[in-house]
Amino acid sequence: MLDDRELRDMRESIGTLFPSTCNLLTSTYTPDGQGGGTITWGTATYEVPCRLDTKGGRTQLAGEAMQPFNSLVLSMPYDTTITESYRVEFENETFIVTNVNPLDTSWSLVKRVQLEKII
Repeated sequence: MLDDRELRDMRESIGTLFPSTCNLLTSTYTPDGQGGGTITWGTATYEVPCRLDTKGGRTQLAGEAMQPFNSLVLSMPYDTTITESYRVEFENETFIVTNVNPLDTSWSLVKRVQLEKII
């Protein structure tokens, strides 16, 4: 079992592996008074330390053409608040969050998030 100091030291060491930053976006729904409304995306958290990695790839039909599709994994500090309702802005591209790893692991060192690129 790790003590608090060892866990803190491991988290700090992992923090050096986040070479980039990203912005976490959340949505706001504004009703138009006629039964509809508009969803807007705003930045909830700026410049979160992170690392984006490609896990694998495939192609899929989109817009009547075959488009590349990559499975992406975003790593960030373990205590970052993010859910599947968020979007991630990374290097001027926006991604949909498809899954957030649970933190019920024995050592909560890093949060991993699966992303899909918005085409």
